[in-house]
Amino acid sequence: MAAIDANRRILIIDDNESIHSDFCAVLARPRRPLGALDASKQALLGDSPRATAIPEFEIDSAFQGETGFELVKAAQFDGRPYSLAFVDVRMPPGWDGIETTRKLLAVDESLQIVICTAHSDYSLEDILHEFAGTGRVMLLRKPFDITETCLLATALTDKWRLTHETNQRLQRQCDQISNTRRVMSIIQGCLDELEHAHDELRGHAGLLTQRLEQRQAEIAGTRDLTMFALAQLADSRDPETGEHLLRMRAYAQLLAEHLSKHGPYVRSINRQFLAEFYRSTPLHDIGKVGIPDQILLKPGSLTRDEFEIMKRHTIIGAEALENAAKQSSFGDFLKMASVIARSHHEKFNGTGYPDGLSGKDIPLCARITAVADVFDALTSARVYKDAMPCEEARDLIVSQSGQHFDPDVIEAFVACYDKFLKVKAAVDEGDVHAGTPVVCNAHPLPLIESNSLLENMAMLTTS
Repeated sequence: MAAIDANRRILIIDDNESIHSDFCAVLARPRRPLGALDASKQALLGDSPRATAIPEFEIDSAFQGETGFELVKAAQFDGRPYSLAFVDVRMPPGWDGIETTRKLLAVDESLQIVICTAHSDYSLEDILHEFAGTGRVMLLRKPFDITETCLLATALTDKWRLTHETNQRLQRQCDQISNTRRVMSIIQGCLDELEHAHDELRGHAGLLTQRLEQRQAEIAGTRDLTMFALAQLADSRDPETGEHLLRMRAYAQLLAEHLSKHGPYVRSINRQFLAEFYRSTPLHDIGKVGIPDQILLKPGSLTRDEFEIMKRHTIIGAEALENAAKQSSFGDFLKMASVIARSHHEKFNGTGYPDGLSGKDIPLCARITAVADVFDALTSARVYKDAMPCEEARDLIVSQSGQHFDPDVIEAFVACYDKFLKVKAAVDEGDVHAGTPVVCNAHPLPLIESNSLLENMAMLTTS
């Protein structure tokens, strides 16, 4: 598709042969000074000053509207469509420019059209009434000005290219959404298979205990690998690096481990919480698969409307995970992931989104995730910013205690800060890579209990 992306093909539809020659002189090769053209061409093109160099266009000619219509259809069929057509408003004895334009718009939904008219031709009100709603028709008054003609051709072919690229991005987005649905179907299949296995083995517990344990481990491994694949699918569309998931998951687990032993949440964070939290945090931004590329990949600041669309990734991700969890009585492991996906952008003072929750009304798993996610976002380079020094990021996060973040989680963050730096160094230096899967196999998930975080991460890479 590279040739189409830079489409500079132009069709001239005019019954006057000299007009075709003049368009070729203006657009088909680098420009000469106006004085190099003969007097008749100067009269036609007007008294514009010396034109600057423009892209070289590929020019085709048709001397009647019917012929131009057939050329446009043939170009569509061959996969080499025209990006722009200049159409004369009067071309006796066949179709006039109005009829020709009407038919061209119908046969090629991407073609840009410039109607060429003199003062004595159709009234501008008639042309405006006919084509005002299309967004693909412009007007060029005779005699032509070289600079105006060149700029118009360049702008409209670029518009065609940008429209084509946008359509391609939308198609890729549709494909990615379709892929997400297929992955969710895999999850559903795993849940159904697990449920069937439970029914099948319920009456054979004595003789088949070993087989049941092996089967459960395989299904758990498939489940965890699928969840991580889902997270990587969302991450692949985001300008963040793939290492974001690994760092952010490790930061969050450090905080949860600390809070399970210190502070007011000791009774709230048990082994099950830690296991579900470890599986769930990579899915915090799964909803980004539903955000258009032109917003998700925008290198600059988002507009207010674009930010409103971006904020919807929390709801998109939560609803997708909730719907998957509801399909089976064995889908509880997705519930915490859904909660994190929805609430990790809530703020302790109630100014976050999407629900404006505040204080302890924000789920604990989301409050912990928020600190880990923001620290990694601040200390990572993005397309729209440089990485912030770790000490500066730490001070900024601490300053938001009670505002953006839960003060108790901030205390844990300060206590774990040195471990955060070790995790970041290990990931950034390649000691632990972003492709490390989260798979149970025959063993529990590494919950960072007896060994250090880095030792557990190294165990994953070698298992």
